[in-house]
Amino acid sequence: MNLQEAKQFVAHFVNGDYTREEYATFLRWLKGATLEELNDIADEHEAQHERWDVTGLMPSAEWKARLEGKLDDLGVEEAPIPVIGEKWSFRRKTWVAAASVVVVLGAGAIWYTQQGSVKPGFHKLTDFTSAVKTAENPKGGEDKKELLLADGSKVLLNVASTLRYPETFTGSERVVELSGEAYFEVKPNAARPFRVLVKDAEVDVLGTSFNVRAYGDESVCKTTLIDGSVSIESRSDKKKLTPGQQGIITYPSTGDIAIVPRVDIGDVMAWKTGYFVFRNEEFQVVARVLERYYNVEIEYDQNIAVTRVSGSVSRAKDLTANLRQFQGMKVSNHGTKVKVTL
Repeated sequence: MNLQEAKQFVAHFVNGDYTREEYATFLRWLKGATLEELNDIADEHEAQHERWDVTGLMPSAEWKARLEGKLDDLGVEEAPIPVIGEKWSFRRKTWVAAASVVVVLGAGAIWYTQQGSVKPGFHKLTDFTSAVKTAENPKGGEDKKELLLADGSKVLLNVASTLRYPETFTGSERVVELSGEAYFEVKPNAARPFRVLVKDAEVDVLGTSFNVRAYGDESVCKTTLIDGSVSIESRSDKKKLTPGQQGIITYPSTGDIAIVPRVDIGDVMAWKTGYFVFRNEEFQVVARVLERYYNVEIEYDQNIAVTRVSGSVSRAKDLTANLRQFQGMKVSNHGTKVKVTL
């Protein structure tokens, strides 16, 4: 890609008319772009939209601080980014012009450094559609919340879980975004693959049933294949699963995906009937599950946190009964706070 082709890509990007391959090519070109070329790209960007509405793509304060620091290192003139309502207005200053390009990249969750490298980031649902709906099963919610997507695919949401999905699937892919745990039964469609975005990974399928567990407060992301075939892709690895296998990404992570060759599907899917099965798990893992089920805060010391326990919990029982089954733990209940001791 040359500078002229990069300008053409930015015009397509603003209109939402681009492919993943074109986007990847643009990122590779940016790796060697000069500051002058960045300004040329920003000129094209401004020509397309003097004020480009980036509602929902505003970077965090930390993200902007990183940008400021990088541009300072480059000796670029500093100027504040003016904000008008929910929109960014880009002025004719070098600092803001460079920031304009970084915001373009921010839509794909990419961090660009002039003297560093371009690291591929995983897409967000907003890259594929603007009409996004959100379904939530909150802490203390239903055993499972059932959703029927526009393509006929079925999703069951566990407690403390959120699914973001388009009202209709209009592109070449069917893409949803999950935080928490869900079971999917995907309608086959070879021409339109189904993708689940979770943390820093993606689960790709054509038509199959599988379970994804990707809670933000857990150090692992687990994908278990029930039937069919899926592949898991992280920032640096990609693995394909066969039925009965489980793919695990552990955080903090280099992106490596570990494969468990055979898991107990009954244990994995017990949550659909209001149960959760533990086999030699640390108590802190059990506590997190119970906190979600009962919408409480469980207090315990470090010795209890790493104690290994086995058993099953049922929402048909009260919280105290579920806790006391584990090695004779003592429970004191204070409303939404529960203290566990040995």
